[in-house]
Amino acid sequence: MKNLYLILLLGIFSCISSPNLDKLIDAKQIEQDILVLASDSLQGRAPLSVGEQKTLAYLEERMIGIGLDPAFGDSYLQEVPLAEITSAAPKQIEFSIAGGRLSMADGEDYTLWSPLLKDEFTLNQSELVFAGFGIDAPEYSWNDFEGINLAGKTVVVLVNDPGFHTGDTDLFNGNAMTFYGRWPYKFDVANRFGAAGCIIVHEEAAAGYPWSVVDRSGNNTEYYLNNEALTTNVCGANGWITREAASNLFEFCGLNYEEMKRKATVPGFKPIPMGAKFSATIRNTWIESSSYNVGGVIKGSERPEEALVYTAHWDHLGIGVPVDGDSIYNGASDNAAAIAWMLAIADGFTKLGSAPERSILFLSPTAEEAGLIGSQHYVNNPVFEHSKTAACFNSDVILFLGRFKDVTVTGLGHSELDEYLAEEAAKQGRYIAEDPNPENGMFFRSDQLPFLRVGVPALFAKGYTHQVEMGKEETLKAVEKYWRVTYHKPSDHYIPEEHSLEGLVEDTKLFFRLGHKLANESYFPKWSKTSEFYVER
Repeated sequence: MKNLYLILLLGIFSCISSPNLDKLIDAKQIEQDILVLASDSLQGRAPLSVGEQKTLAYLEERMIGIGLDPAFGDSYLQEVPLAEITSAAPKQIEFSIAGGRLSMADGEDYTLWSPLLKDEFTLNQSELVFAGFGIDAPEYSWNDFEGINLAGKTVVVLVNDPGFHTGDTDLFNGNAMTFYGRWPYKFDVANRFGAAGCIIVHEEAAAGYPWSVVDRSGNNTEYYLNNEALTTNVCGANGWITREAASNLFEFCGLNYEEMKRKATVPGFKPIPMGAKFSATIRNTWIESSSYNVGGVIKGSERPEEALVYTAHWDHLGIGVPVDGDSIYNGASDNAAAIAWMLAIADGFTKLGSAPERSILFLSPTAEEAGLIGSQHYVNNPVFEHSKTAACFNSDVILFLGRFKDVTVTGLGHSELDEYLAEEAAKQGRYIAEDPNPENGMFFRSDQLPFLRVGVPALFAKGYTHQVEMGKEETLKAVEKYWRVTYHKPSDHYIPEEHSLEGLVEDTKLFFRLGHKLANESYFPKWSKTSEFYVER
């Protein structure tokens, strides 16, 4: 009887100390948040618009109602300085060698812009250098810039990684893109090595998107984080060139494009002067302004200086080119649904009645669509030290397809967070799946990236490839259709009669449980030593 009594007491204590977290997630409120944030009245939530003002007011109201404290002193808003730069590139450029000239047209063959707060930036008879994949990766013993002075010169580089182009699983990360394959990295590293210009060769399969996505000839306006880099960087001309135009350029220089690409995949590659020069002047106008991140926090009860961060960007594309008469890019899946995910988890934590041991920051950054600007600004100006931030959980691009058997991890294998997630997913009867298109580099295209780059492990995961009723094959067809028909288009609506939030609700419960576990332990999940973001934790 004594043993039975003890077992009953332990059971009661277990129920008290381990509440049913799933019951604290409010599915109706998730739907309500999506309906508001994706409504026409918010005009597509573009930064620096009426839509921004309405979005900020709604998010601040929700965070107050949930019971979150202001994250930024006495404010829920963190000012993010922006520069909106419009570049006027030359309509035609000529490449010259001793034996002749080769002309190319803006938009048709190349696209060019300047990321600087300067009235004009000129490349004057800039020499072209083929710098392979434009990678400097000491952990791979790889430096495409070794032994060359790039002052005043323009590098031509390939998109993605050597592994993608060879299919060699032992070269970089094989078919899966690493951070070194992303175009922002290539522009940054060209600047670091002193190049005056950097032009990336576009190949659709390697880039993960068509030429129309990178071509800026029709609308050459871009947002940037307004910091000293906009006046001090030496690489003042960034651009892309089509695969066909690049092949013609290499042939003009007496080189074979495919042969040069093959050489660039071989360890020990050295940059190759192309023997051609060109001149171009890019003229800029700009507007300096400010947008805002939104953040609320729950202060930890035992270790308030340590933190867990949930992120979901609030911005979308605003009002744009009409499609079938609709010009409002509502962004229901991208990213109203993820904001609702984050707010529901915040609400769940406050309903517990007692604070977790670690602090939790709920951060909704601005200008993700313009290049992760808001999250980068937060990382540059953090509320919690990076070394004391246990993890970042980010959500972006939600499919309204219902429940999923999988939890697809984009960026699988980077840290011990994978094991944490697998344990909690198993409790839902779900399994961990890999990104079906790792060559697209989606792990580096949302707000987890700035956190990764400062050493904070992050998870970017959701139900994605195996819807319960549809099965894998039909689910992947639906995924393909989403990217083709819905992503970044006015058709990104949430329609209650046509869409299901069951999968989103289940993911919300999953990440609430995961966060509850991590916020109430002292362990810091460690990096995999094979990750390009590896640091000791």
